Amino acid sequence: MAFHAANYVRRFDSENTPPTAHPSTKSFKVRNGIQAASRRRRALTSGGVHHPRHAIVHAKKRNTHTPSKYPPSSVRMDVPTLSRDVEMSDATPVSMSTASVSLPRRLARPEVVADIPKSTLEAVAPELANTHMDYILEGLECLGPDMLRVLAGIKAEPVSNVLPKELSIIVNDLSSDMPTHMFAVFSSRQPATSRRRVTLFPAHNLVFATHCANLPILPASQPALPKCAGQEIKVPVVPLCIPAPEVFPQLSTFLYTKRIDHLLGSLLPCPSPPQLYLDDPTTVMPLLEEFAQKLAQTYTAQALLMHVGRVHGMWRNAIALGIADERLWCALDVAWEVLLTSLTISIGKPHLMMEAASS
Repeated sequence: MAFHAANYVRRFDSENTPPTAHPSTKSFKVRNGIQAASRRRRALTSGGVHHPRHAIVHAKKRNTHTPSKYPPSSVRMDVPTLSRDVEMSDATPVSMSTASVSLPRRLARPEVVADIPKSTLEAVAPELANTHMDYILEGLECLGPDMLRVLAGIKAEPVSNVLPKELSIIVNDLSSDMPTHMFAVFSSRQPATSRRRVTLFPAHNLVFATHCANLPILPASQPALPKCAGQEIKVPVVPLCIPAPEVFPQLSTFLYTKRIDHLLGSLLPCPSPPQLYLDDPTTVMPLLEEFAQKLAQTYTAQALLMHVGRVHGMWRNAIALGIADERLWCALDVAWEVLLTSLTISIGKPHLMMEAASS
């Protein structure tokens, strides 16, 4: 089993003796922070790229959670691929071939959207068991960026080929709640006979428990509160099997920040115009086509197809984890529409989008 740490989980010298971590009261900021953050959030005016209210409303109108009787139509195309000899040089001949690709015209919503079980919330934050979920989510949206900064300062000790049940981590940022678990993320598509590639991601149980209806049962965790930066705490390790681990960092970051613009920036080759997710989608089709044309002229079909794979991977992760966040689905809708449009333009067959829509 091969391990490597996520980009914000850096290795440290395991020979250093860490100071003793002192126990803390449970969730030292969660309850009060959520209540205060919710009040502040309601006092703020809505709008801006971080709160695409209009996009959410229209996403709800465009998509329902009722399963369709018919599978979504697909777009079939031949995408050019480059192949060259193993030895790369300026004189190496390049041959052009094509790969047949079939992509769904639209990314389907889950057929059944499960509510977050109350027992899940009680297990991770019993003090919030009687708090309305919308209230908790509003508070987490304000606290999330601070919690994410704590994760950015985490250093994890090296692990062996055997996944431990508990892991020691060094905490360098005490501005918000400590992570409660370490997710050991691996692919569900990896052959059982091959060495399993596992990536470690620190996480807060409350953030994932309030967004992921299909989250596995998390072991109890009450991390100590370090008195100063650089101290060590221990957190349980939770294996997490998902379809596309390579885009888990982007998904995790979104659950903390709820920044649809940042999410789209990680899924598309370049930033998209805010109007694509802030305004009525029916009025921005010319802008979408203009942006797709720009992508088609700037990037190769192979590069666009790579980004299509990222979006599709995040969609599969959202389905697997049972995430019903409307802003996430709005971002996936926008990214998919833009990339498919640009890809068909890139190969000289923009009519494929209209044909798929009418089929």
